[in-house]
Amino acid sequence: MYIRVSEIPGGGLDLFASRGKASILRVLEGMDPAPFRELRLVDADLLLTVEGGDVWIEGSFEARGEGFCDRCSDPVTLPFGKAFQTILTPKSRDRAVAASVELHEEDLDVGYYDGKGVETNDILWEQVALDLPQTLVCSEACRGVCPVCGKNRNREACSCTAGDAPGPFDILKNLKGEKE
Repeated sequence: MYIRVSEIPGGGLDLFASRGKASILRVLEGMDPAPFRELRLVDADLLLTVEGGDVWIEGSFEARGEGFCDRCSDPVTLPFGKAFQTILTPKSRDRAVAASVELHEEDLDVGYYDGKGVETNDILWEQVALDLPQTLVCSEACRGVCPVCGKNRNREACSCTAGDAPGPFDILKNLKGEKE
């Protein structure tokens, strides 16, 4: 949803309160949901205010991802979300002045916009992408699948020992022996 900076009132614009919560469901359309197979935005809040040409954004989101555990392949539904703040500065701002300013940790959430408007879906995409887990597990205690017999070790025990499974580099040991 593209919002022109000139449309943001002095008191700020609560995007989903003014446009309706129904638009939340379509925000993540087209986004790669990896490591999930399906990703939905459940709730979101976005408040945009303008101060001296900069667009200050305060927001939060709740999302729900569905996929399969990386260790045992069981189905997993994971809710996640966070609150965030970011500042968007016009790209046309004098870069010489910007280069002489010392950045602090709170300044690291600064982005740029074209000077005319802001694409709010991109802001939410970025925040959701930053909060996606690297790996998807059903629980931290998940014991995974046995590499020898293939049993799900969360459901049943197996009598395999760790040395029974061939390693991915075992073939290299054989090649070295044949060469000598």
